[in-house]
Amino acid sequence: MSRNRIRYVFAVVACGVVLSTNPSVTACTTGVISGKATIDGRPLLWKNRDAPNKDNQVVHLTDGKYACTAVVNAGQRGSIWMGVNEAGFCIENSVTSDLSEKGAKGPGNGGFMMRALKTCATVEEFERLLEETNGKRSTNANFGVIDGQGGAAIFETSPSRFLKFDANDPEVAPQGYVVRSNFSYTGQPTIDPTDAEAVAGLYSGGRFLRGCRLVDLALADGGASVGYLLQQNTRDYSDASGNPFTGSVNGDFGPLPDRIDTTHTISRKTTVSAAVFHGVRPGEDPRLTTMWVMLGEPSFTVAVPCWAGTGEVAAELKGDKKSPLCDASRALRDAFYNEQPGADGKPELILDTAALPEIWARTLPTERSHLEVTAAALDTWRADGFSVEQARELHRRLAAETLAELTELAETLVPQPLIATP
Repeated sequence: MSRNRIRYVFAVVACGVVLSTNPSVTACTTGVISGKATIDGRPLLWKNRDAPNKDNQVVHLTDGKYACTAVVNAGQRGSIWMGVNEAGFCIENSVTSDLSEKGAKGPGNGGFMMRALKTCATVEEFERLLEETNGKRSTNANFGVIDGQGGAAIFETSPSRFLKFDANDPEVAPQGYVVRSNFSYTGQPTIDPTDAEAVAGLYSGGRFLRGCRLVDLALADGGASVGYLLQQNTRDYSDASGNPFTGSVNGDFGPLPDRIDTTHTISRKTTVSAAVFHGVRPGEDPRLTTMWVMLGEPSFTVAVPCWAGTGEVAAELKGDKKSPLCDASRALRDAFYNEQPGADGKPELILDTAALPEIWARTLPTERSHLEVTAAALDTWRADGFSVEQARELHRRLAAETLAELTELAETLVPQPLIATP
């Protein structure tokens, strides 16, 4: 294939790569957005994490070249699933099984991201790490990365090779962004990436196309922002045709359906956490890079800002063995998923939406308040310098407010078991 033909295909598949046909409970939805396509000129990185490990926590790690803050499975610090380091480098992934190779040895997706987060400062350094480890890892992932110099890219990565999709390259990403669910162009070279109907029919195709549509809507309104990704992308409930359900965060005004099967929505029954990373402009202090963490399914939680440069993580997010905030979000979420017969007769977890309007009436304003106070703090630190103590205090306060909010909601909305009197 000629270089020009490759360039053409890359431009098409930046938001049109076909998807793996092999479903996975570790299926995630992600996106990277160049500063050219955001409202403030700073890159953004987003991930909804779908996994069987429902207990997630945030940890601070100091045993590498760079200190970092990351989301892990509770009690398991050998792998990270999204994170930021003090150099401003951020990383996340989505699994794509069509890049697997038999007999591959070496670090898997989470272990490899751990190594990258501890040792890389830029997208270029991450690319060199990939080159050095070709044939020495067992990865099958789309790695999304941004850095403190404006870098923003997704790398489709098998154990022995990789392909870069640079969100800053107009020939690769004409609109300045790249979205992925569970697919790779390199893993499906025989399928026409321009055929949207074919993409929609593949596993995770609906989430992929919906993710693209949401970013397109943001760009049409002036550019993507942290608040938009947190409130619109992470919490999206849309039907098989990509139309948001009435009454949902992106839907028309009106009542929600009584029940929603979230198997194929972006915010779904398997979503255990989410994050949006807000980068910096070239020349700004990379410690200002902010990881907004949502522990639990996004519709049942609130985002909390984290900074690798603070040297700590609030107890609400970390805990001893498990995160209290994640526990509170799970208690709220689990109360409204009920088993019902699915299309094949097997029991499926279906979302009962009765409490969602009340939950959103509380959590969305709280989150908007978090965004406002954090934006004001970032403006101050950009002018006067990053304040570790102020960032710690803000992080602790917003984490505590979030836990209190979720605990109160659970106590109010979750039916309590009846205790028989003697």
